Order: sequence, then C-alpha cells, then structure tokens
Amino acid sequence: MSTDSLPTPTQPTWTVVIAAEESFQAQAQSWARQLEARWEASFAQIEWSDIRTPDDLIHGDTVVLFGPQDQLTLTAEQIREQGRSVTLIDANSDLTSPAQLQIRLEALLEQEDEIRQLRKDEAYACTQFPALQDADDLRRELEAAASFQEDLLPIFPVKSGDLVVHGLWRPSRYLAGDLLRVEPAADGGLVILLCDVMGHGIPAAIGSALLTQSFDHARECSGADPALILERMNRDVHRAQQRQGTRAWFASAICAHVAPSGTITVASAGHPQSLVLNQDPEDALTIAASGPLLGIDNASEYQASTHQLPEGGKLILHSDGFESLNPGRNSAQTNVRSALAKIGSTTDAAGLIDQLELHRSTILGRTGQTDDLSLLCLERCQEHEQTTALRLVS
Repeated sequence: MSTDSLPTPTQPTWTVVIAAEESFQAQAQSWARQLEARWEASFAQIEWSDIRTPDDLIHGDTVVLFGPQDQLTLTAEQIREQGRSVTLIDANSDLTSPAQLQIRLEALLEQEDEIRQLRKDEAYACTQFPALQDADDLRRELEAAASFQEDLLPIFPVKSGDLVVHGLWRPSRYLAGDLLRVEPAADGGLVILLCDVMGHGIPAAIGSALLTQSFDHARECSGADPALILERMNRDVHRAQQRQGTRAWFASAICAHVAPSGTITVASAGHPQSLVLNQDPEDALTIAASGPLLGIDNASEYQASTHQLPEGGKLILHSDGFESLNPGRNSAQTNVRSALAKIGSTTDAAGLIDQLELHRSTILGRTGQTDDLSLLCLERCQEHEQTTALRLVS
C-alpha cells in the first residue's frame, strides 16, 4: 500500500513540560491526561522530565512543577532565569483542578506567543537597522537641501516703484523642480521668471539649480529681454544634456519684464500662458506667447508678446500644478484662469496668495499634493496704496 497519500501529522505549536515529586506523581499524571484530552494535537503536547535536572526542564515553552513549594522555589527561579514561565502546584495551590490549570497555561502560552513575535520583530529590526539608519541620514540631508532651496527663493514681497510681487512655492516632496526668480531691471522695472522642470524630487531639483545659475548668466548677457533670456537658458540646458552620463531632461519656463510704466513683455517656453487681471473678472485675459521647452533644440528661438498692465492690474505666472486644484467642465487652463480671476478681482496680490494657500490646504488636505505648485503675482499700484499689498503673507 502506498503511503504517498497519507496526511502529514501536524506538529504541535507548544510544548508543556511537567515534572513532579514522587508524592505528587499520581496527581500530575491524572491532570496531564485530562489536559491532553482537552487540547487538540496541533495546539500543545506534554512532555515529562525529572524534577532534579532543571536543565532538562527548559526545552519546553512553559513548565509545570508538582511538589512542595518550599522545595521547588529554587528550581523554579532557575527555570525563570532561562526565560521560561513556571507554574507551581502543591497541596495549598490556588489551582485545584485541571480546568483551572488549563486556563492558566493557555494564558501563559498566549503571552509566549506575543514574546515570540516581539523576538522576531527585534531580530528583523536588527537586520534592517543599517537601512533605517541610512534612510534617516537621507531624510536629514533632504531636509537640509530643501531648506537651502527655499533660501534661494525671493523674499516676498519684492517692490520696485509702483510694482509689487508676491509669490507661492509649495513642493510636492522635500525638493521641488519649480523655480521662482524676481530681479530688478535697469529701467527700474522687474524681471520675473517661473520655471518648471519635468519630473519631481531630486532630479528635478538638480535641474532647477542649473536653471538658477543659467538665469543669472542670461540676464548679464541679455539684460531684461525675456526672449533672449530664454534662448540663452535653452542653450545652457541643451549643453548640459550633452555631457556624458547625463539623462535627458527638459523644462517649461515663462519670463516677463514689467517696465515702470506697466508695459509687459512676455516670452514662454512651453509654459501655461500668463494671466492679466483687472477689477472685473470677466476682463481677465491671457498674453499669447509660446515656444518649445527648454532643452529640446539648441537653436530654438522665442518670440515675445507685449501688453499694458493698467493701474491696479495684476500679472500672474503659475505652474501647471494648479490645474489639479481646479477641476471643472472646461479645459484645465480655462478652469485655472476663471478661479484666479474670481479671487484676484476681490483682493490684492498678498490676499490672492493667502486665498490660494487656503484653497490648497483645503483641497490637498484630503487628496494629497501630487505636483509642485508655484505662482508669482505682480501688482501695479501707487505708492500710497501699497500698505495693504505689502502685508506679510502666511
């Protein structure tokens, strides 16, 4: 007869070791038989040992000693020192039946189960400690890098004559691929830039750092001309990709020069269009400016568009991350434009940033931020009207 189909006996989970003084042997054997009858074979097995050899008692999960307590106390302590639980049963024991002993042993074995799991967790933690230490070191390094990246941002508000700029910059992770710059122009106006490196995290932040240096170099060579600034930045990005081992990366960007008279000159490299807001939200308009992403082609050229910013008007540059904040029936850009126009018509530049931050916290507090968010809002207002616009932004 083949034995291939015979079931494999189930090994018991626990081992209970019992030892008894000679005068307690009959009681111990009787109680042991009743325990075996109450327990399934897969739960526990009972093994017998000699009470005079404590080293043989500790191979089980818990130990039961039958005999006078004054004679077995030392043996019990030796067993406990080896990490085993011990139950003493003598003539004056509180345990007066096999059923009571069963309850106690099952409670001890349940505790032992928790101890086993803790030991496994401890062993696993020991194996993972180097990785956890590395992760903690990486977290601290990322926090330091994030603090450094934030220090590179403009200190808002930035003011030049009748022009005031406020900004919002919120990375989706520790580091961001979005770049904000606001710099003075030779004519007394301002040059503002918003870049969005494709991707997230460390790779995007590295690209953002290169664009920071590239923007400074481009302004030195091209002055305040947004189209020429983007052309030089494009060549820098394209040249960086030619270095051996450098992965291909691209960035969208929008650059604007706003003269003291309110004349806006804007050039774009694959970026969402800039928005001009007036007192009436229905009068909001976009400045048409388009061009290829930075890094696509070394010979890319960019065309600038001009517009007049009226007194009290606002110029807004924003990243495409805002499209996830304003879902609706229309296109994403149309929804963003409508939302910004509605907010901007009732408050100043600082208030607009406050409202956007509140909106961001309300929406993303439930869904989580999946993209970097950045925005620049330039407002044109008279010197005596800037007390409100210059309040601190939370």
